[in-house]
Amino acid sequence: MGKKKRAHVKWTSPPRGRLKLNVDGAFDLSTNRGGVGVVCRDEGGRSIIMLAKSYLYAHSALAMLAEVCTEGLLLGISQEWGNIDVESDSYVLVAALNSSRADLSEVGRIIEDCKRYLLALPSSSIRHIFREANCVADYLAHFACNGFIDSVWVEDDDQE
Repeated sequence: MGKKKRAHVKWTSPPRGRLKLNVDGAFDLSTNRGGVGVVCRDEGGRSIIMLAKSYLYAHSALAMLAEVCTEGLLLGISQEWGNIDVESDSYVLVAALNSSRADLSEVGRIIEDCKRYLLALPSSSIRHIFREANCVADYLAHFACNGFIDSVWVEDDDQE
C-alpha cells in the first residue's frame, strides 16, 4: 500500500476579533546565512504587517525558527495586539513553545523568552500548520536568507 495523500491545505483567516501571525525561518548551511519571515493578517485576510529579516551569521535552522518566533511575538507586543494566533510549520518549534518543561536545547534561552512573550499577549495561542498554509512567511524567510529583501511593511489605513 502506498502512502495516503493528505488533502490540499491552504491558509485560513482567523476568527472575528483575532489576528493571525504566521512565522517561518530559513537557513543556508553553505553560507551560514539565515532569514526570518513574519506576516500578520486580520479576519479578512488583509496583511497588517510583514517582516523579512536577514541574518548574516546564523547557526542553524533551529536558531532561525527561534529567532522568527522572537521577532513575531515582539512585533505583537509592540503593536499591543491582544488576540493573536501564531502559526508555524515547524512542529519542533510549536512543541517547544507549548511545553511546560524548561528548554535545554541550543536555543533554549530564546524559546523560554518566547514563552514569556506569549504570556505577555492577553490572548494568544500557537499551533502547527502544514507548509502550504504558511507559504507567505516561508517565501519571506527564504528571500531574506538569500539577501533579496530585508524590510518591514506596515499596512497604511489612510490609503484606499
